[in-house]
Amino acid sequence: MTNPGQILQRFYEAVQRRDLDEARQYLADDLIFVGLFETYPNADAYLSALTGLLSITLRLDVKTIIAERDEAAIFFELETKAPAEATVLVAEWHRFRNGKIYLVNSAFDARPYAALFTGQAGA
Repeated sequence: MTNPGQILQRFYEAVQRRDLDEARQYLADDLIFVGLFETYPNADAYLSALTGLLSITLRLDVKTIIAERDEAAIFFELETKAPAEATVLVAEWHRFRNGKIYLVNSAFDARPYAALFTGQAGA
């Protein structure tokens, strides 16, 4: 399977089930995740951070995936509980190499999550 949209869909289906062993198979070892607060230099560091996020995730609702060539974008609604209670729309741009995700750029309204990274309350 090399279609970026299908790969991304399967990745997020595994994440929604909290099956990170399955999700890991869709990530290149040298994946780089660029987020608003941190950049993760490899797949294992990213999955470690994702595990933490999933511990407060109530709902991750995929709205759409758009794919072209070796790229795919996903838009999903993320609902989290305390200590960062919020519902935000997340947009991520994924790039693929050899059928695996190797680069992710993530954007969302980060105010509810700022305290998790800076130790200060969000605005």
